Amino acid sequence: MRRTLARAVEFRGVGLHSGRPCVATLSPGRGGITLNGAPLSAPVDARFATTLPTPRGPVATVEHLLAALRIASIDDVAIDIEGGEVPALDGSAAAWALPTVDAPGERDERVLTRPVELREGASWVRAEPSDVARVTVDVEFPGLGRQVFTADAPAWAAQVAPARTFGFLRDEAALRAAGLIAGVSLENTVVFDDAGRPLAPLRFPDEPARHKALDLIGDLFLIGAPLRAHVTAVRAGHRLHHALVAAIRSKGATSRGVRLS
Repeated sequence: MRRTLARAVEFRGVGLHSGRPCVATLSPGRGGITLNGAPLSAPVDARFATTLPTPRGPVATVEHLLAALRIASIDDVAIDIEGGEVPALDGSAAAWALPTVDAPGERDERVLTRPVELREGASWVRAEPSDVARVTVDVEFPGLGRQVFTADAPAWAAQVAPARTFGFLRDEAALRAAGLIAGVSLENTVVFDDAGRPLAPLRFPDEPARHKALDLIGDLFLIGAPLRAHVTAVRAGHRLHHALVAAIRSKGATSRGVRLS
């Protein structure tokens, strides 16, 4: 069965980058995911977040909400965003408490049929056919070192959803000067000092890698349905994630299935 929301739910908070008050209202839907009254479209911005166009203007930082929907196996939902950005909440996907219920019809899972790979310098992403939905991320940051994390879909709720967005004190001045991170606080972001020490307790020792996996899961949902594949992202960000989604679509590398891993 497909899944939708059992009832409408509302979330309020600040936008991570805009700092403005934002409201997300999610309602039971039919026929997929809509954002401000329209189906999801190709991103218009990938700098530090995924921004999508809508009939009421662009909506930024959608990746955490999309990851929450994917992890909760929600196929049909109508999303309404006020304020131009998805509320940050606690910076994770676990903060999106979503009551679900069965909906009419079969789940439209997309099954990858052949590998798709993109490279950009030392960064690359690769999707391979797999019996389960799996993500692997490989990241490295000054002060933190290298972190590699892999998880299959059945474990995402426990192992990925609670991981919060993160940043570094050394980047704060430049990001604020660029008009970004106006809503960042220790309540919604894990902040590391120059030595790689977190300013507040971590939920996982490798929380940055797990949050990168969360971002990847959210961006992959832009395909329009759950993707059954093993997707690996090495030193990648939203731009490469989006390019992989576009390549999978353009190459016709998926078939339709109904089994959700």
